[in-house]
Amino acid sequence: MADSTSGCPYRQYMDEPGIQWREGKPDYTKVNKAYLEGRTRTHKEGSLEKIVEDLVKTWEMEASHKTRIEDWKSVDREAFTIRANNQRSFKLKEAIKEGNYNILMQNQPLYNSEAHTFESSHNLFRSAFSEGFPWELLEVFSGPPRVAFSWRHWAHWTGPYKGRAPTGELLELHGMAVAEVDENLKIKSIDVHYDPNQLLMKLEGKM
Repeated sequence: MADSTSGCPYRQYMDEPGIQWREGKPDYTKVNKAYLEGRTRTHKEGSLEKIVEDLVKTWEMEASHKTRIEDWKSVDREAFTIRANNQRSFKLKEAIKEGNYNILMQNQPLYNSEAHTFESSHNLFRSAFSEGFPWELLEVFSGPPRVAFSWRHWAHWTGPYKGRAPTGELLELHGMAVAEVDENLKIKSIDVHYDPNQLLMKLEGKM
């Protein structure tokens, strides 16, 4: 796990005994390197921005790698919901089954979430972004309990996507989100707003 004083993201709750991982305990060495090399913001330790960025990264780690509800520690497990672009909301059990790609790209013309499982969706983008798909928080606009922030996701297209050869170019996503948290900074809901189509159009060869 990244050390909180190294400048890398700090993802909590990776070292508790008995966690049921999807594919073994994740190794973030590659994506942390990509994050440090490609980020546009450096948030001070202890700042609200650093706290929120690390919380989101902890949640993303759990969403990508933990298969049992009881192993999740970043969220209020009873209350948690997530949705994107005013589409339907998913509770925690559904989120574990569907995965973030299927939840966050519902009803997109270039991505059919109903045709993908958790595994197939992650394999699709892991293949295209073989050197990692880092995420950074840009700005925080309001503090707890409703934390509004802007973010950036980026990757170099280094592997095949649906049989299309990679170009090596840098692809980026920008968006906004509002996360409601409780007094212990457990996430109760995440509401994401962004347009994935510029990235998808690049991958599909449509621009």
